[in-house]
Parts: sequence; structure tokens; C-alpha cells
Amino acid sequence: MTARYKAAVIVAQLGPEVAKPVFAEMQSEEIQELASEVARLREVDPALALEIIREFVTFAASTRLAGSGGLDVARDLLEQVFDASEAADMFEQLESSIAEAPFNFMRKMDPSQIISFIKDEHPQIIAVVLAYLPADLASNVLASMQEEVQGTVAERIGMMGRVNPDAVRLVESILQRKMSNVLVATESSYIGGIDPLIGIIQRTDRQTEKILLEAIEERDPKLAETIRANLFLFEDIAKIDDRSLQVVLREVSPQDLAMSLKGVSEDVHEKVLGNLSRRAAQMLEEELELMGRVRRSSVEEAQGKIIGVIRRLEDKGDIEIDVGGVDDFVA
Repeated sequence: MTARYKAAVIVAQLGPEVAKPVFAEMQSEEIQELASEVARLREVDPALALEIIREFVTFAASTRLAGSGGLDVARDLLEQVFDASEAADMFEQLESSIAEAPFNFMRKMDPSQIISFIKDEHPQIIAVVLAYLPADLASNVLASMQEEVQGTVAERIGMMGRVNPDAVRLVESILQRKMSNVLVATESSYIGGIDPLIGIIQRTDRQTEKILLEAIEERDPKLAETIRANLFLFEDIAKIDDRSLQVVLREVSPQDLAMSLKGVSEDVHEKVLGNLSRRAAQMLEEELELMGRVRRSSVEEAQGKIIGVIRRLEDKGDIEIDVGGVDDFVA
């Protein structure tokens, strides 16, 4: 769908009277091109036309150059195209949609760029930034930091509660002088806490996960215990119900499964073997015997792959994981 096609749809929806001032601001060649595109329009799906208008209004509202846009312009445009009630509803949705999350300017940055940007900041500031970023991006940034900083930042994210938006706004303005965010005006908002920290840790590799948990445990054993209770570890395979584990094992390669079982507890070993067919269990035992000594990093990599499978299947709803023992089912 070309920009010219979208413009033609908008002009057609506006009608001749409303579109007239628009044409008055255009060059003759542009008018001819746009008029030709309007002439070629056939039936336009109403849903598509509405989507194009919304896109245009959102763009107009987010254009902050003096005299060229803004929310007032967007409201006027909507009121010219739609009836008052529908225009009001759409404007309310628009107003919410353009309110960007804090530190939104970092979301498209490479993790290495973010690290170079914040590495010299106080751990509390780094924690605030990572708590607002998507978990995948935040985990990559955290994993690339120095080990001693990782633990401190992770602990601060986990202990974080209410923060004043003005304080967040100040931090953001320091990191990026040109503020482009629209913050919701509230007395305080929740960021950080156990859930974001777990989301970050879950997306790190096994080695980083281990370093983070050990560092947190040194500083705050109770917080580390809470995290472990909510964080699925490879050893928790022994606690998965048989049906769910069988679903997981069908998604895992025999090579990764064998590698992942090197050096694990007897409980995990027996749990896995007990959910394989007799033939598959025998082949797995033979593979383990032939494997001999292996690097710990290879074991952790294989375990990480299996944990990734478990999390993916849980997200899809194919399995249910409850290793905490506090949320039992009742008949």
C-alpha cells in the first residue's frame, strides 16, 4: 500500500469541501498525481479506510513542529471525518496510544549501545532503566555488564517498588536531553519488583543466571529464595508432572537431553528416564556412558535449551508448571 494510495483514500473520505484547502497547499503536479489516484480508487474496504485514517491522525498528532500538528489538530481532523461521539472515542484511544513508556528511545537500540550509554551511571539508575525496558532487551544488557555490577543491579530491580514519575522523568532527561515521552500524570507508579527481575533472569543464559542468583544471595538471601521459588531451574524438572514432562521430552533432541543430564541429581536423572520408553531410556543411558567427560558450559547450554522449550510450551498453554507447591489443584 503506497503513501499515494493512502493519501487518495483520506482525500476521498474527507470529501470535496474539506479536501479543497488541502489541494490549495499542493503543487499542481502533486494535485494531478493525487487526483489520478483518487480516480483509480474502486470500492475501499471500510475497515481499511478507517485504519488509514487512524494512521494519518496518529502521525498528525505526534508531529510536534509548531503549527504542523499535535493533539488539537488530530481532534479537529477526527471531528471533520466522524460524528462527535465516534470522534471522541477515537481521540481517547489515540491519546492513550501515543503515550510512550519511559526510556522508549532505547527500545530500538542495540544492547551494546545501551551499555555504553549507562555503564557509568549509579546502579540504581541502571536498575530503573532496565525495569522499564522489555525483558528480552534488559536481559541482554544485564548479561553484558561486569559481574559485580550485575548482582547489584538485579538486587535493586527486585527490591524496587513505587517510584515518582518526576524522578523517572529527571533520569530520562539526563540520559536523553530531548524528551520525547508522554508520561501519565500520577502520583506514583510501580516498576521493578520480582516479576520483571524474573523475566530478565529467565532470558539470560545459564551461566549468567547462576552468577546473578549467587550475587543476589550474598546481598539478600531472602530475595534470592523468593526468586528461586518463582524461577524455573533445570533441577525443577524432578517436580514436573509426568504428562507435562513427556510433552517436553518430545520437543528435545536426544543429544541435548543426554548432555543436559551430565552431573545432575539422581532425582532428575530418574525422573527423565521414567518418562521415556524403555528403548529410549536404554539409548539415553548408552549415550551418557559413551559421552565421557564434557565441559560444564556445554552441559549448561543444553540445559538452557531444555528450559527454553519448557518456557515456550508453558507460554503456549501446552503444559502447566507449578514447582512452588503453593497453588495446588482441588477437585
